[in-house]
Amino acid sequence: MIVALLPVKSPHNAKQRLIGLLSPEQRETLARTMFEEVLTTLCSVRGLDRVAVATSDLEIARFARNAGADVYEEKEQLGHSHSADLASQKAAESGATSVLLVPIDVPLVTRLEIENLIAEAEHGVIVVPSGDGTGTNALVRTPPNAIKACFGPGSFRAHCTQAETLGVPLKVRRPPGLLFDIDTPEDVAELILRAPESRIGRLLRSQTAPS
Repeated sequence: MIVALLPVKSPHNAKQRLIGLLSPEQRETLARTMFEEVLTTLCSVRGLDRVAVATSDLEIARFARNAGADVYEEKEQLGHSHSADLASQKAAESGATSVLLVPIDVPLVTRLEIENLIAEAEHGVIVVPSGDGTGTNALVRTPPNAIKACFGPGSFRAHCTQAETLGVPLKVRRPPGLLFDIDTPEDVAELILRAPESRIGRLLRSQTAPS
């Protein structure tokens, strides 16, 4: 059984690197909208047995349930890696043999990209780096505890090194939609250029338009 996991921290203080470009309210709106877009994409993927959202945010949990996803309720705000590993453990206890971890800030990810990733799921790990090659934008683990999650700066190399050290089979894939995440003002400008009429593109154009 393959389960997609979407750990979601509270959007109230999301996207700190966009301070100066977007207001706190705009950053929260952006985070919630990106979550909705990525979750909707995951729920459309053929070959996934379940989609689950791990969160302490009530609005996020409500949207996830309405979309047909499972919700792993968190009592407190957890770090992304801690949340990912706890969610993976819960998925495994429910019968998952593989888990796919993705973040909310990859709004250009496509259904086909996810389907191609999970089609390759076998014993080992698949790592998708961030566009700059340092972070991790997707991680497939078979079994769900094949390696520990260590998201954040330098996580791509950390995940690869961990797999190599443990002798866990490793694949690296670079689907273009998953490579692109929104963290910086430069990312915002690129998204507007690449997909101006997408839901996130329209939102960002409205948020950054001169008043």
